[in-house]
Amino acid sequence: MPAPIRPVALLGARLLDGRSPDAIKQGVLVTDDQGRIGAAGSGAAAAPENAERIDLTGLTVLPGIIDCHVHMALRLEPVHDQVQRSATDIVVRCLQAGREFLEGGVTTVRDAGYAPAGVKRAFASGAFPGPRTQVSCRPLSQTGGHGDDWTPSGAILATEMSDLPPAVADGPDAVRRAARLQIRAGADWIKVMATGGVLSAADSPDASQFTVEEIRAIVEEARAAGICGTLAHAEGTAGIKNALHAGISSIEHGDLIDDEGIDLMLERDVPLVPTFNINFSLMDEDRVTRGEVPPWAIEKMRYLFERQQHNFRHAVERGVRVVMGTDSFAGMYPPAELAYMSQYGLGPFRAIQAATSEAAKLLGLTDLVGTLEAGKEADLIAVSGDPLAEPELWRDPARIVFVMQGGRVVADRRGA
Repeated sequence: MPAPIRPVALLGARLLDGRSPDAIKQGVLVTDDQGRIGAAGSGAAAAPENAERIDLTGLTVLPGIIDCHVHMALRLEPVHDQVQRSATDIVVRCLQAGREFLEGGVTTVRDAGYAPAGVKRAFASGAFPGPRTQVSCRPLSQTGGHGDDWTPSGAILATEMSDLPPAVADGPDAVRRAARLQIRAGADWIKVMATGGVLSAADSPDASQFTVEEIRAIVEEARAAGICGTLAHAEGTAGIKNALHAGISSIEHGDLIDDEGIDLMLERDVPLVPTFNINFSLMDEDRVTRGEVPPWAIEKMRYLFERQQHNFRHAVERGVRVVMGTDSFAGMYPPAELAYMSQYGLGPFRAIQAATSEAAKLLGLTDLVGTLEAGKEADLIAVSGDPLAEPELWRDPARIVFVMQGGRVVADRRGA
C-alpha cells in the first residue's frame, strides 16, 4: 500500500496557476493530508505546523502537464523487434513508460491506443507509479485503414491481448459492435482512424477512412455508454470534416485542415490536438538508419510537416481551441510539445494552458486538475527558469526538477 500522504508547504517559488499569465512571486502552495491543494498564493498563506517545508526558491511552479495523446504501449523500433513482443512485454512497457512520463512532469494522460484498461487501474491503485490515465483500448479502423495491422506478406503486426478487442470493422453495424467491445474492455474514449497516416504502409494521410455514417454510429455508442468521448486520428482534409460532421470530441493531428474544417471546429467547440512531438521523432535520420522508421514514413512526414505548421498557425489565429497531445511513444519526452506549440503560433502562456487547464477540460477533469487552486488535486511541477520568458526550457528534461502528484513527491532533482 502507498505510504500516508503528509501535508507539504512549497515555499519561495514563482507560481503560475494555469489561469493567469501573471505569476505570483515568492508564492506559497500548501497541500493537505488528502493530497489536495489547501492554499496557493502569496507568502501570506500560512502553512500548518505539521507541514513538511520544501524550498523551491528560484523555480517556477505550474500545474502538472496533461498529455491528451500518448501511446504507452508503443515504441519506434525495427520490425524484427516488434514481432518479439508478447502481451506481458507490452504491459511492462506501459508501466515503464507511465513512470517515465510521470517523473518527467506528465501527471495525467489520455492513451490514444493500445494500452489496456488494466494499466490505468494499476496506476490508480498506487501499485505502480504512473500518470492519471484514461484509455481508448484499440483504435477502430476500416479494413485497410490506418489501424489495420495487415502487411503485404500477410503477417499481422499486432500483439494479441484479450483486453484489447478486435477493432477492424466496416459498416455501421460492425463499427457499433467494435465500439461496444472497446467499451466492455474498459475504454474511457473510443478512437477512430478517420484518415490514413504516416506509419501505415498501405494508405496516405490524405485518404479519408470511415464514412460519416460509420463515425456517427461510433459517436452514438460512446454517448450512449456515457464514456468520456471520441477522438479522431485525422490528418487529411476530407477525413477531418467527416469526423466533425459525425460529432467527434477532438481532432488529433489535423495536419491538412482547411477553413471549412476550422469553421466546423469553432461552431462545435472541438479542440485541436496537434502532436508536433512525434513529427520530429519520425523525421530523425538516425531512427531511419536504425530501422525504427521506414523510409516511406519519413517521406510522408516531410510532405505533411510544413503544411501542418501553416495550418496550425491559421487555426490558432482563427481561435480554434488547442489541447496538448504529443503522440509520444515509450522512450520519448512529451514536455517538448510546449516549446513546439509556442514556436508555431500559440505563444508561451497559451501553450501552458493547452497542457493544463484546456487539457483538463477536454478530459472532463476540471474539478480535479489543470490549475493550482484550493480543493484540487496537488498535481504540479517546478521548473528552473521562467517558461513565459524562455519557452525553450521545455525541450530540456533537466529543467523539470520537481514533480508532485496527488500530494506525493514523485521526483525531486533540485540538487542534480
